[in-house]
Amino acid sequence: MSPQDIKLANFLVANKVSDDNKKIRRLSYRIIPRWWSGGISGACSQCIVAPFDLLETQMIFLRKDMTMVDYVKIAIKKHGFLSLYDGLSAQLLRQLSYTTLRFHLYQVGKRYVDEYNFLHKVCVASLSGLVAGIVGIPCELVNTRMHVDRLLKVKYRRNYKNVFDGLHRIWRDEGFRALYTGGLCSFTRATIINIGQNAMYDQSKMMYTHYYAWNEDSKILHITSSLTAAVLCVPLVQPIEILKTMQMNRTTGYLTTTSEKITYMMRFGIRGLFRGIMPNLLRMIPQTIIMFLLYEQLRFQFGYYE
Repeated sequence: MSPQDIKLANFLVANKVSDDNKKIRRLSYRIIPRWWSGGISGACSQCIVAPFDLLETQMIFLRKDMTMVDYVKIAIKKHGFLSLYDGLSAQLLRQLSYTTLRFHLYQVGKRYVDEYNFLHKVCVASLSGLVAGIVGIPCELVNTRMHVDRLLKVKYRRNYKNVFDGLHRIWRDEGFRALYTGGLCSFTRATIINIGQNAMYDQSKMMYTHYYAWNEDSKILHITSSLTAAVLCVPLVQPIEILKTMQMNRTTGYLTTTSEKITYMMRFGIRGLFRGIMPNLLRMIPQTIIMFLLYEQLRFQFGYYE
């Protein structure tokens, strides 16, 4: 028997469900994930794709029209392989806080709407992403600044030791409000990502289960659904990602006005709106797949029936 079958059997026995009704009642029972499942799965996946997160941010900031491969060669040669993991502490803290909250709020919110209505799931995902974004912005700010620090002139470098040092110094030197620099872009990004990942993942699972009769516990279903969600999410969020990165680094000596930001974004033509999309795809696709695979396994192993 699978772990979920054992959990269900124990649940039915504990609630004295008769044998005649077990088969019928089984259809209405689903394993509910623990509140911490999203954060743990997100942090584990982030450890694997952290270099692509850094490359995406740095390619947005680069003034030269370089390919990702060319830049990786230069970065490793100049700063070493571990430089590709700059900002990892901020990424992990953000996953353990922001991702935990957005997954949990989304799961709770789904209980109060029609789960077969995609628009309802979009509304729940938007609200949960917006609320979680409030928690995640300070860590995202430190992460973004640590990513671009090596690209700046020496006098503009911040040299944060880790996420806690970064949060402390921003609060001390720039004030509490500075922790929410780029907040509007971050709120928008958090909302779009939660729609593109969580809501689209659930909708994809429902569609693939309906048209291909895949088992809801199938890993193929989880991989295909998460892949669909990631591919649809990245193009939607990339222009917002660029604006957020520039806004969070507005104290670096340039890009201080709106016109400068727009000119900078369009420096490579229409491609400027999607600058860094390749490392973002290389980051988002494996991260989303690994995150939801782990999330589903944590749900099966440690979840509970209601």
